[in-house]
Amino acid sequence: MKYFIRAIKYFIYFAVLTTVIVTALVLIGAVEGNIDSIFEGGTDALWKIAVFFALVAAVYPKVGFITRDIPAERNWDEIREDVLTFFRERRYELESETPQQVTFRIRGAAGRLSKMYEDRITLTIRPGGYGMEGLRKDVMRLSTGFEHRFCTPDED
Repeated sequence: MKYFIRAIKYFIYFAVLTTVIVTALVLIGAVEGNIDSIFEGGTDALWKIAVFFALVAAVYPKVGFITRDIPAERNWDEIREDVLTFFRERRYELESETPQQVTFRIRGAAGRLSKMYEDRITLTIRPGGYGMEGLRKDVMRLSTGFEHRFCTPDED
């Protein structure tokens, strides 16, 4: 169900973004206000554009969101406070915490809106490590920092 909701969100996002761009082009005089002159095929092209947006929106949640495994020797109780600080430094706040899972959200409405409220990072506590789930770009950035900070052996 989450996948379907994300696909609908992205379809709406693409449609609104395109509408804003076309409206801006009409307002600045770059194109005529007639739909037949804006798109080749006029109104007949709109359903083709909608199908294209639907296809992209159907695929994007699969490639845009990932789960990454992070091997670690240190357990959650040892590093909990440091992890909370790590996420706080990166503008994330604790949303919820259970013994097996911790979720974080971006602070501020502007940051959440920029990610269409798909800003949740889920850290799953597993034997022998952790799993991090969320937007691909954020998970890659955060998991790399997490590994560097919490999974490298301490040097004496």
